[in-house]
Amino acid sequence: MTPWGAEGEMEGQALFGRTILQVVPALDAGASACVELAASLADAGARALVAGPPGLLASELQARGGVFIPFAEATRIPWQAWRNRNRLAKLAVREGVELIHARAGADVPGALQAARQARAPLVADFEAGQDTAALDADSIVFYSREEMEAALARRPALAAKAFRGFHGVDLRLFSPEAVDSARVRRLREALGVKAHVRLVVALGLPAERRQTFLTAAAQLKAKHFFANEAQEARFVWLRGEGETASPTFDAEAARLGLEGAVLQIDWPDRAAACLAAAVVIAPASNSALCAEAQALGAPLVVMEASGGAGEVEAVLAPPQVDPGSRTGWLVAPGPPAGLIRTAEEALRLGASARENLAHRARAHARNFSTERMNAITMAVYARHFGVAE
Repeated sequence: MTPWGAEGEMEGQALFGRTILQVVPALDAGASACVELAASLADAGARALVAGPPGLLASELQARGGVFIPFAEATRIPWQAWRNRNRLAKLAVREGVELIHARAGADVPGALQAARQARAPLVADFEAGQDTAALDADSIVFYSREEMEAALARRPALAAKAFRGFHGVDLRLFSPEAVDSARVRRLREALGVKAHVRLVVALGLPAERRQTFLTAAAQLKAKHFFANEAQEARFVWLRGEGETASPTFDAEAARLGLEGAVLQIDWPDRAAACLAAAVVIAPASNSALCAEAQALGAPLVVMEASGGAGEVEAVLAPPQVDPGSRTGWLVAPGPPAGLIRTAEEALRLGASARENLAHRARAHARNFSTERMNAITMAVYARHFGVAE
């Protein structure tokens, strides 16, 4: 069954009038996918319930057609966990819930107990490092291909109920038209760079990639990369959420003679950063960041994780596709030579080549939209209500 295209109407019909309950650990910024899905369910004529602790998104959820039910978060205290699970089960029976979705971080055993008492199927998000309770759900959504393959290698019987999901990107926010030029200008002012300076922006890279990033910059400096006034460039390490300024980063940059050539900054406006960048460097493990950069038309260099192998879904790049279908570049783990080569190649793009790349990248990013994310999840739901695969 394809979860989009012509069959979307079938799935909408299967969910019409159904009562669907999502259980979340918190209704905060991390639950935006839950709110988006509730809105899509409401549009399909379903009753979209969300149970979890009160949070910032409760008002938005209800404004978009969802119904918020305050519910105590998971606890490690046995008697409280028992009480909470009984409350959730009673809630599911009382509300006539016909399917429960335990979102990432929710109490899966409690959701499973509630589903069994309500005689409803359970859909569970699988998280690396959690207990195996999610594997007992009626449908399991994996957000990592590697985790899904590892689980199926251990328990092949899971194949019939395992599905690939992803974290969608709101393309209304991540589009060139939605980003005011003032936002880009403020970032450049914060970095202290002039309008003509090209930025190579590292976005969401894990801390262990700092040395590779700095070494690549140092080797490019040795090739007089930063001395070309006609095509001046800077490397920018954009710190992630919760990541503090690193004195060791500055010390290592100074040791390599990179003062002024490499900058680090805490800047929450990722859209402006992508639009300001001549090149964005992002990790393959974060498909949402990769999709955001491509949605904004930024030339994207994707760094694979150590030990990573096989196809990367977040970007179209040789050897997976022919060069004419490229939306970015893939850099294998290891020495910085690959990063250096791809950064140079991306920065050498002419205006026409860059525009063509941006056009392909924006088209590819639509595969990671919130709309498609919702369609895939709703297709998983619909299979439990008689829609044939």
